[in-house]
Amino acid sequence: MTETTTPTQRAAVIDCGTNMFTVLIAEGSGDTWERKHVLRQPVFIGQGGFQNRSIRSDRFARGLDALGTFHQALGNYNVKDVRVVGTSALRDASNGTTFAEAVRSQFGWDLGIIGGEEEADWIFRGVAQTLTDDLERVLIMDIGGGSVEFVVAERTDAGAWQSKVALSLDAGVARLEEFGKPTDPLGAAGEERYRAFLDNVMEPLEAVLFEYQPTALVGSSGSFDTFAEAVNGSHADVPYLQRRDLEPIDRQALQRLHRRLLTEPHKQRLKIPGMAPDRAKMIPLSSMLLMHVLGKMTPTATVYRSPFAMREGLMEAVWQHLCTGSSDQTN
Repeated sequence: MTETTTPTQRAAVIDCGTNMFTVLIAEGSGDTWERKHVLRQPVFIGQGGFQNRSIRSDRFARGLDALGTFHQALGNYNVKDVRVVGTSALRDASNGTTFAEAVRSQFGWDLGIIGGEEEADWIFRGVAQTLTDDLERVLIMDIGGGSVEFVVAERTDAGAWQSKVALSLDAGVARLEEFGKPTDPLGAAGEERYRAFLDNVMEPLEAVLFEYQPTALVGSSGSFDTFAEAVNGSHADVPYLQRRDLEPIDRQALQRLHRRLLTEPHKQRLKIPGMAPDRAKMIPLSSMLLMHVLGKMTPTATVYRSPFAMREGLMEAVWQHLCTGSSDQTN
């Protein structure tokens, strides 16, 4: 009797974000996949372009350079199935479709520029893979460069997680930096300058929080990786790509970290444990956003970091398509 084995497959997802371009390569067999490799490139494609709603020529070129690096990496890993998406900066820019055309011409990839609520839905699909049964109702938060996405999710009686409401708000850190021109360090006075704007732009979230009263905030990778490592340490014994569990982050420790991020200049922030050099410049704004949201939640709400994000949500759909031939990669 000959035993048959399911062949190993590989696929990739590329997230063209406002600050970072990221490629996730997954490997597996059947309907099971694991993260094999993640490569991030600081592109800052939205830099200097929010006011005139355009991607600057130098950012345009840098984005294509990053994708060229990814293209080479995917060739090295022999990956043929690739999903590419663009988010806030590309959907806002008048030349976003021109960038997508350049990507198709140079690399043969169809770059789909997705809307804010669709982005939030893919974030939910990624983070939901890490949510646990001891949680009932959570607020998922993803801090991006151009926008911040929120999803309120509830666990059903059957144990599955369901998205109740999704929001995409134009309060990403690169957008805040360009319009607010913060000092370094930001300081309490700098934070206060943003208060009226945040109260206004976050008004839809405040209504959602009042209605659903989530008991936990789950941060989606990105800045929350920095917050978690600065508070809890790096946990170097578990490689990042093997992490699938939520990690609690103490709120009081986050508050102490926030005060430090407000008062220390960029050079000092680089020395904070877990601080990625490309995040150090804007991390005070990320922390300000987090503190603003936590201030609208119940004081007993817990905080977690999820190692999964939009890319893992997209990968689940890509993998389903590979295994079943389903066309459900966009819903």
